[in-house]
Amino acid sequence: PVVIGGFEAQAIALALQDIKPNRPMTHDLFKESLVALNVYLLEILISELREGVFYATLVYLKPDGSTLDVDSRTSDALALAVRFGCPI
Repeated sequence: PVVIGGFEAQAIALALQDIKPNRPMTHDLFKESLVALNVYLLEILISELREGVFYATLVYLKPDGSTLDVDSRTSDALALAVRFGCPI
């Protein structure tokens, strides 16, 4: 199982249920900032399990059409994936 903290679990649940809080949560703010910069999350990759810890990578599409891979905690990657509607 992937261990997810309370804050990240709440962020994932709100996005899955399409509940919009009165003020943007951190993952919402991050998504909207990326969209404003014309950067989109293509997919997340959960690619490794080391010593009980899952490792995830965010794969972004940049404005020039190239991609950028960024290391991420798996719980944050999942919270962003549900907001962008991208494959996991």
